[in-house]
Amino acid sequence: GLERRASQSSLQLQLAPSLEHQTAAMLSILERYKWHQFSIVTSQIAGHDDFIQAVRERISDMQDIFKFTILNAVLVTKPNDLMELVSSESRVMLLYATREEAIHILTAARDLKITGENYVWVVTQSVIENLQTPNQFPVGMLGVHFDTSSTSLVNEIATAIKVYAYGVEDFVNDPKNAHHSLNTALSCEGLGESRWNTGDRFFKYLKNVSVEGDQGKPNIEFTQDGVLKAAELKIMNLRPGVSKQLVWEEIGVWKSWQKEGLDIKDIVWPGNSHTPPQGVPEKFHLKITFLEEPPYIKLDPPDPVSGQCLIDRGVHCRVAKEADMAEMDIQSAQRNESFYQCCSGFCIDLLQRFSETIGFTYELVRVEDGKWGTLENGKWNGLIADLVNRKTDMVLTSLMINSDREAVVDFTVPYMETGIAIVVAKRTGIISPTAFLEPFDTASWMLVGIVGIHAATFMIFLFEWLSPSGFNMKVILYSRFFHFSLAYHFTYFINSI
Repeated sequence: GLERRASQSSLQLQLAPSLEHQTAAMLSILERYKWHQFSIVTSQIAGHDDFIQAVRERISDMQDIFKFTILNAVLVTKPNDLMELVSSESRVMLLYATREEAIHILTAARDLKITGENYVWVVTQSVIENLQTPNQFPVGMLGVHFDTSSTSLVNEIATAIKVYAYGVEDFVNDPKNAHHSLNTALSCEGLGESRWNTGDRFFKYLKNVSVEGDQGKPNIEFTQDGVLKAAELKIMNLRPGVSKQLVWEEIGVWKSWQKEGLDIKDIVWPGNSHTPPQGVPEKFHLKITFLEEPPYIKLDPPDPVSGQCLIDRGVHCRVAKEADMAEMDIQSAQRNESFYQCCSGFCIDLLQRFSETIGFTYELVRVEDGKWGTLENGKWNGLIADLVNRKTDMVLTSLMINSDREAVVDFTVPYMETGIAIVVAKRTGIISPTAFLEPFDTASWMLVGIVGIHAATFMIFLFEWLSPSGFNMKVILYSRFFHFSLAYHFTYFINSI
């Protein structure tokens, strides 16, 4: 029951958890322990392409919640195929194979030293099978499993009968099927029908069946592909048993119908550790592209005899192109300033501090076209092009941040603002006499004139008219005389201030 979307080629319902359920459970383990990057390892087992596709689709569905990166997807036909993982930064592997194939794959992985304390292997039901534990399986493996015992199969047969009975009931009770019979006249010898004509019609009723589930579980229902909508999987851990023999032990449950569907207890991790691996190399290697600009990055020739960089001259950085290094001995190249020079400066000091604090190694390479990165004819050049085309992991230099670049690459928070500006001599007549009017357009100035002067004048005059201590038209007191013209003068005086 592991092949994906089998219902598209044949009419069948799958009562066992599907590949989608297994991949969802496996990725929930990775999410739980914040393992963002991993590799996929498969044999030529039926449905191996579907497994990879199911993983990719699940990653796409989760991208707003958790970011995953598939570093490698390895199809193993011979042991040397795993060499791709030796040079990879991946420390978490998802394995899809049969148990016999998994034995050969994990034996080769052990010989290549990609099992052990820093490597986590998460496997599917097809590897765990009937819970047998070959000696080649490393301690600390994780897997997803559903019960395939005889008792479980008998229970599933009972469920299948219920599904079929409900489907028949719904089919018979639908008046549209009055002229359709569920009787068949199938024959493989040409004496009857080779295909059940009513089968497609009846299958639609089966897919819409809803059978009451066990207590605390959702009803048994199916998708349009004929697989279960809701599934429950056990999370298994390969750990030493009572007699030190490795055994698969259930350490959690994944339930597809719950938002926080994963429940895990204590795990024995690879190497018999009780702390989860980081999921990344202890030290990872970065290719860093730069473009010199003193004092941020400056170039000096290395020592011609030793080829080393002096203490005050920073670190080795390659200035030659990739093609020129094809057949060049690295030690000889480091003594030749046409191939290698010494990089120093503010950016290099930061890089060395980051390398020590975070724990990574790096190779500094000068950008081949010597450009910072601009968009020309719809294509980027320079440093930005190397990032966009994934020719480098990171760019280190005094690179200006603008909106076009930010749209295609991620910048760090600016660590320095130089305050550099362009200054020119002021020309005669550069400031217009009407420059003070430029902050507002004509309509705005008209509103200022109407509201700010005329309306204000009228309100001041009205206030004085109604005020008992102000202007009174009935009693003329020349010592307190106030008229409309005076209100205008007062308003102009206030606005001028």
